Amino acid sequence: TSNAGAQPGDQLILTKPIGTGVIATGAKQQKVDPDVMKNAVKTMATLNKAAAEAMMEVGVNSCTDVTGFGLMGHLRGMVKASGVAAQIRYRDVPLLPGAWDLLNQGVVPGGTYRNMQQVADTVLWNEEITEEQKLMLCDAQTSGGLLISVPGSKANQLLIRLQAAGVPISAVVGKITGAAAGTIEVIP
Repeated sequence: TSNAGAQPGDQLILTKPIGTGVIATGAKQQKVDPDVMKNAVKTMATLNKAAAEAMMEVGVNSCTDVTGFGLMGHLRGMVKASGVAAQIRYRDVPLLPGAWDLLNQGVVPGGTYRNMQQVADTVLWNEEITEEQKLMLCDAQTSGGLLISVPGSKANQLLIRLQAAGVPISAVVGKITGAAAGTIEVIP
């Protein structure tokens, strides 16, 4: 499965929470609570194998891993390769516990700022999306999850399979749309 092939009507499912970049940077600055760090390390150590197997069983249109370019950067690659557009609903994107607090203390990896600049030509940010929320969606991930574009009719089936496969946090974070190809709209 490649990052091309996403179709309008697909649901976008993310298999891990985001925020590893912020937490890793916070750890370097000795600002991270040990429980926050332990949870982040556990998430990073979780392989995407079970999620990939569940995805192959159900049958999906497109998939990308979410790593250094952040959620927005990897979604940008998917919409451009597929010739489609996407919409992300910020409130549906799972965040690692502690990541939001650190980001609001100014803990942001350099790569995250670069990611935000990189997607500037692609992303249409709703006016209610804050600068901090933009940064979180662009946060450079270490060992992030999969972003899967699955036909709408199979989305629930995939979520059930992911849960059964032991993927603890997977969520529908948006959808593929018929808007201008290569664009991403982010709504609250």
